[in-house]
Amino acid sequence: MTAQRERFLAALDAEIKSLSKLAHTLARTKLLLQEHVTRLRLGVSPEVVMTSLRLSVPHETTLALLERVDPVLAGPAAPRPQRTNEGLKSDLMS
Repeated sequence: MTAQRERFLAALDAEIKSLSKLAHTLARTKLLLQEHVTRLRLGVSPEVVMTSLRLSVPHETTLALLERVDPVLAGPAAPRPQRTNEGLKSDLMS
């Protein structure tokens, strides 16, 4: 095999491995979400289920889910960064 073919084969193998890991993560996340749906249907408080989701599901998935379902349940918004001139009086106002 040529060097180019070897590199291409290695790249494809790495991509297959990466996709396999992603498929595993997605399958696990799907199972966890199904379990939480069952808990909600059984009458568990949405706040309790939401807290459990935050602890058991990957952060990116949880955040996206919360923002789609109910931004209020998503929790406190991230603090807004303070601007350098915010809160300062302008020289023109004095």
